[in-house]
Amino acid sequence: MEDNIKKAFDFAQESTKQLITLAVGIIALSITFAKDFVRTVNPTARGWALLAWAALLVSVFFGLWTLLALTGSLEPKDASTRVSTRGTNVVVPAALQVLTFFIGLVLIVVFGIVAARGA
Repeated sequence: MEDNIKKAFDFAQESTKQLITLAVGIIALSITFAKDFVRTVNPTARGWALLAWAALLVSVFFGLWTLLALTGSLEPKDASTRVSTRGTNVVVPAALQVLTFFIGLVLIVVFGIVAARGA
């Protein structure tokens, strides 16, 4: 396999793992402090937090799917198939991971704003 293709797989894998780590970290950190705000914020703010957690959890799912797709792409069923990170099997879950991660990030910020205004 060519060096640039190896690098492409390495970068795709690392980017995916970074987003998984960030999503899990945001979920863990906000849930850790949830006891401090669950009873004190209004139900609307609580709803934003739940939506953010759901989006981030879905992002983790898509990240795992991306990693599995990258692995599958390294050894295609047909030997004549070119090894690439640009196959639909990788691009679709990767794009969905990034999209849901940023949605979750925006929702957690919205939660913070709503919670701060209601306090």
